[in-house]
Amino acid sequence: MSGPSWLAGGLAVVMIATAVYCVSRLVAAWRWRRPTEYDVDGVHVLMGVGMAGMLVPRLNSAAGSGWDIGGAAVFGAAMAWFGWRAIQGYRGGRAGPHAVAHHGQHVLASGAMLYMFLALPSAGAGGLAAGTAMAATGARIPTFALLLALGLFGYVIWTTDRLSSLAPATVTVMASGRAPVSAALSGPASVSITSSGQAPVSATRSGPAPVSIAQPGRVPVSAGPAMSPRLAACCEILMGVAMGYMLITML
Repeated sequence: MSGPSWLAGGLAVVMIATAVYCVSRLVAAWRWRRPTEYDVDGVHVLMGVGMAGMLVPRLNSAAGSGWDIGGAAVFGAAMAWFGWRAIQGYRGGRAGPHAVAHHGQHVLASGAMLYMFLALPSAGAGGLAAGTAMAATGARIPTFALLLALGLFGYVIWTTDRLSSLAPATVTVMASGRAPVSAALSGPASVSITSSGQAPVSATRSGPAPVSIAQPGRVPVSAGPAMSPRLAACCEILMGVAMGYMLITML
Protein backbone atom coordinates (compact mmCIF):
# COMPACT_ATOMS: atom_id res chain seq x y z
CA MET A 1 0.00 0.00 0.00
CA SER A 2 1.34 3.41 -0.95
CA GLY A 3 0.24 6.88 0.16
CA PRO A 4 0.36 10.12 -1.84
CA SER A 5 3.56 12.12 -1.66
CA TRP A 6 1.72 15.28 -0.60
CA LEU A 7 0.36 13.48 2.46
CA ALA A 8 3.82 12.19 3.39
CA GLY A 9 5.21 15.71 3.00
CA GLY A 10 2.43 17.21 5.10
CA LEU A 11 2.94 14.68 7.88
CA ALA A 12 6.69 15.33 7.78
CA VAL A 13 6.07 19.05 8.33
CA VAL A 14 3.74 18.25 11.24
CA MET A 15 6.35 15.94 12.78
CA ILE A 16 9.06 18.60 12.51
CA ALA A 17 6.73 21.14 14.13
CA THR A 18 5.98 18.64 16.90
CA ALA A 19 9.69 18.08 17.50
CA VAL A 20 10.29 21.84 17.68
CA TYR A 21 7.46 22.22 20.20
CA CYS A 22 8.91 19.45 22.38
CA VAL A 23 12.28 21.22 22.29
CA SER A 24 10.50 24.38 23.49
CA ARG A 25 9.04 22.39 26.40
CA LEU A 26 12.50 21.26 27.43
CA VAL A 27 13.85 24.81 27.19
CA ALA A 28 10.89 26.26 29.14
CA ALA A 29 11.19 23.59 31.85
CA TRP A 30 14.89 24.32 32.25
CA ARG A 31 14.56 28.10 32.02
CA TRP A 32 11.72 28.48 34.50
CA ARG A 33 12.40 25.31 36.51
CA ARG A 34 9.05 23.81 35.71
CA PRO A 35 8.45 20.08 36.30
CA THR A 36 8.16 18.06 33.10
CA GLU A 37 8.90 14.58 31.80
CA TYR A 38 12.29 15.18 30.26
CA ASP A 39 12.52 11.62 28.98
CA VAL A 40 9.14 11.83 27.23
CA ASP A 41 9.83 15.20 25.60
CA GLY A 42 13.32 14.12 24.57
CA VAL A 43 12.04 10.93 22.94
CA HIS A 44 9.29 12.91 21.21
CA VAL A 45 11.95 15.14 19.66
CA LEU A 46 13.78 12.10 18.29
CA MET A 47 10.53 10.53 17.09
CA GLY A 48 9.50 13.66 15.23
CA VAL A 49 12.87 13.97 13.50
CA GLY A 50 13.02 10.24 12.75
CA MET A 51 9.52 10.05 11.25
CA ALA A 52 10.11 13.18 9.15
CA GLY A 53 13.24 11.53 7.72
CA MET A 54 11.31 8.35 6.92
CA LEU A 55 8.37 10.17 5.33
CA VAL A 56 10.58 12.48 3.23
CA PRO A 57 14.03 10.85 2.91
CA ARG A 58 15.69 13.95 1.49
CA LEU A 59 15.19 15.59 4.90
CA ASN A 60 17.46 12.98 6.41
CA SER A 61 20.90 14.57 6.54
CA ALA A 62 22.30 11.54 8.42
CA ALA A 63 21.88 9.14 5.49
CA GLY A 64 24.68 6.62 5.22
CA SER A 65 26.14 7.34 8.65
CA GLY A 66 24.66 4.59 10.77
CA TRP A 67 21.18 6.21 10.87
CA ASP A 68 19.31 2.89 11.01
CA ILE A 69 21.52 1.25 13.61
CA GLY A 70 21.60 4.35 15.79
CA GLY A 71 17.84 4.87 15.56
CA ALA A 72 17.12 1.25 16.40
CA ALA A 73 19.45 1.41 19.40
CA VAL A 74 17.92 4.65 20.71
CA PHE A 75 14.32 3.48 20.46
CA GLY A 76 15.17 0.03 21.76
CA ALA A 77 16.62 1.71 24.85
CA ALA A 78 13.58 4.00 25.09
CA MET A 79 11.25 1.02 24.92
CA ALA A 80 13.13 -0.68 27.77
CA TRP A 81 13.19 2.54 29.84
CA PHE A 82 9.47 3.24 29.61
CA GLY A 83 8.70 -0.43 30.18
CA TRP A 84 10.76 -0.31 33.37
CA ARG A 85 8.97 2.86 34.51
CA ALA A 86 5.57 1.28 33.90
CA ILE A 87 6.51 -1.88 35.80
CA GLN A 88 8.01 0.06 38.72
CA GLY A 89 4.96 2.32 38.96
CA TYR A 90 2.61 -0.66 38.94
CA ARG A 91 4.55 -2.70 41.49
CA GLY A 92 5.23 0.18 43.83
CA GLY A 93 1.68 1.48 43.70
CA ARG A 94 3.07 5.00 43.20
CA ALA A 95 1.25 5.52 39.91
CA GLY A 96 -2.42 5.15 39.12
CA PRO A 97 -3.75 3.20 36.12
CA HIS A 98 -3.66 6.30 33.92
CA ALA A 99 0.02 6.89 34.67
CA VAL A 100 0.89 3.24 33.97
CA ALA A 101 -1.07 3.39 30.70
CA HIS A 102 0.77 6.61 29.85
CA HIS A 103 4.11 4.82 30.11
CA GLY A 104 2.64 1.90 28.18
CA GLN A 105 1.79 4.30 25.38
CA HIS A 106 5.43 5.33 25.10
CA VAL A 107 6.51 1.68 25.17
CA LEU A 108 4.24 1.05 22.19
CA ALA A 109 5.39 4.17 20.32
CA SER A 110 9.06 3.38 20.93
CA GLY A 111 8.45 -0.20 19.80
CA ALA A 112 6.80 1.06 16.61
CA MET A 113 9.79 3.29 15.89
CA LEU A 114 12.17 0.39 16.55
CA TYR A 115 10.19 -1.81 14.18
CA MET A 116 10.20 0.79 11.41
CA PHE A 117 13.95 1.40 11.72
CA LEU A 118 14.59 -2.33 11.49
CA ALA A 119 12.08 -2.95 8.67
CA LEU A 120 12.89 0.08 6.52
CA PRO A 121 16.66 0.38 6.09
CA SER A 122 16.39 1.78 2.58
CA ALA A 123 13.89 4.41 3.66
CA GLY A 124 16.12 5.48 6.51
CA ALA A 125 19.07 5.73 4.15
CA GLY A 126 17.22 8.21 1.99
CA GLY A 127 17.39 6.16 -1.19
CA LEU A 128 13.68 6.28 -2.12
CA ALA A 129 11.31 9.02 -3.18
CA ALA A 130 8.96 10.71 -0.74
CA GLY A 131 5.72 8.85 -0.13
CA THR A 132 7.01 5.55 -1.61
CA ALA A 133 9.84 4.56 0.72
CA MET A 134 7.72 2.62 3.19
CA ALA A 135 5.57 0.95 0.58
CA ALA A 136 8.58 -0.05 -1.54
CA THR A 137 10.28 -1.96 1.23
CA GLY A 138 7.20 -3.36 2.90
CA ALA A 139 6.71 -4.76 6.36
CA ARG A 140 8.80 -7.76 7.27
CA ILE A 141 5.99 -9.04 9.53
CA PRO A 142 2.74 -7.51 8.17
CA THR A 143 0.57 -8.86 10.99
CA PHE A 144 2.81 -7.31 13.62
CA ALA A 145 2.78 -3.97 11.80
CA LEU A 146 -1.02 -4.06 11.71
CA LEU A 147 -1.21 -4.86 15.44
CA LEU A 148 1.12 -1.97 16.22
CA ALA A 149 -1.00 0.38 14.11
CA LEU A 150 -4.22 -0.73 15.82
CA GLY A 151 -2.61 -0.29 19.24
CA LEU A 152 -1.45 3.22 18.34
CA PHE A 153 -4.89 4.21 17.06
CA GLY A 154 -6.39 2.85 20.27
CA TYR A 155 -4.10 5.07 22.33
CA VAL A 156 -4.96 8.03 20.10
CA ILE A 157 -8.63 7.53 20.95
CA TRP A 158 -7.82 7.12 24.66
CA THR A 159 -5.68 10.24 24.77
CA THR A 160 -8.25 12.26 22.83
CA ASP A 161 -10.93 11.21 25.30
CA ARG A 162 -8.79 12.50 28.18
CA LEU A 163 -8.15 15.96 26.70
CA SER A 164 -11.05 17.52 28.61
CA SER A 165 -9.56 16.40 31.93
CA LEU A 166 -6.33 18.27 31.16
CA ALA A 167 -7.95 21.71 31.30
CA PRO A 168 -5.63 24.07 33.22
CA ALA A 169 -6.69 25.71 36.47
CA THR A 170 -5.35 28.84 38.12
CA VAL A 171 -4.13 28.65 41.72
CA THR A 172 -3.36 31.68 43.84
CA VAL A 173 -0.41 31.09 46.15
CA MET A 174 0.61 33.40 48.99
CA ALA A 175 4.36 33.80 48.87
CA SER A 176 6.02 34.75 52.14
CA GLY A 177 6.10 38.54 52.46
CA ARG A 178 4.75 39.09 48.96
CA ALA A 179 1.49 39.75 47.15
CA PRO A 180 -0.47 36.79 45.72
CA VAL A 181 0.98 35.33 42.56
CA SER A 182 -0.53 32.88 40.07
CA ALA A 183 0.54 29.44 38.95
CA ALA A 184 -1.05 27.01 36.52
CA LEU A 185 -1.92 23.43 37.35
CA SER A 186 -3.61 20.76 35.26
CA GLY A 187 -6.78 19.09 36.40
CA PRO A 188 -10.44 20.01 36.74
CA ALA A 189 -10.67 20.22 40.51
CA SER A 190 -10.30 23.21 42.81
CA VAL A 191 -7.28 23.36 45.10
CA SER A 192 -6.77 25.07 48.43
CA ILE A 193 -3.31 25.99 49.65
CA THR A 194 -2.45 27.15 53.13
CA SER A 195 0.75 29.12 53.51
CA SER A 196 2.60 29.50 56.77
CA GLY A 197 0.80 32.13 58.80
CA GLN A 198 -1.77 32.73 56.05
CA ALA A 199 -5.41 31.81 55.62
CA PRO A 200 -6.31 29.09 53.10
CA VAL A 201 -6.46 30.30 49.53
CA SER A 202 -8.78 28.72 46.95
CA ALA A 203 -8.00 27.93 43.32
CA THR A 204 -10.45 28.75 40.58
CA ARG A 205 -10.82 27.52 37.01
CA SER A 206 -9.79 30.06 34.41
CA GLY A 207 -9.61 28.12 31.15
CA PRO A 208 -6.48 27.88 29.01
CA ALA A 209 -4.24 30.77 29.94
CA PRO A 210 -0.52 31.53 30.20
CA VAL A 211 1.21 29.71 33.02
CA SER A 212 2.73 31.73 35.82
CA ILE A 213 5.41 30.51 38.15
CA ALA A 214 5.71 31.54 41.77
CA GLN A 215 9.02 31.09 43.55
CA PRO A 216 9.93 32.51 46.97
CA GLY A 217 11.89 35.73 46.57
CA ARG A 218 11.29 35.96 42.82
CA VAL A 219 8.85 37.72 40.53
CA PRO A 220 6.46 35.30 38.78
CA VAL A 221 7.42 34.57 35.18
CA SER A 222 4.98 33.33 32.53
CA ALA A 223 5.92 30.08 30.77
CA GLY A 224 3.22 30.62 28.14
CA PRO A 225 1.70 27.70 26.21
CA ALA A 226 4.96 25.75 26.08
CA MET A 227 4.08 23.77 29.22
CA SER A 228 0.40 23.23 28.33
CA PRO A 229 -0.65 19.64 29.16
CA ARG A 230 -3.22 19.77 26.37
CA LEU A 231 -0.61 20.65 23.75
CA ALA A 232 1.63 17.86 25.04
CA ALA A 233 -1.27 15.40 24.68
CA CYS A 234 -1.95 16.73 21.16
CA CYS A 235 1.68 15.93 20.28
CA GLU A 236 1.11 12.33 21.35
CA ILE A 237 -2.08 12.20 19.27
CA LEU A 238 -0.36 13.53 16.16
CA MET A 239 2.57 11.15 16.54
CA GLY A 240 0.25 8.20 17.09
CA VAL A 241 -1.71 9.02 13.94
CA ALA A 242 1.48 9.48 11.89
CA MET A 243 3.01 6.23 13.16
CA GLY A 244 -0.19 4.31 12.47
CA TYR A 245 -0.33 5.72 8.95
CA MET A 246 3.31 4.80 8.30
CA LEU A 247 2.78 1.26 9.54
CA ILE A 248 -0.32 0.80 7.36
CA THR A 249 1.51 2.00 4.25
CA MET A 250 4.00 -0.80 4.86
CA LEU A 251 1.35 -3.52 4.49
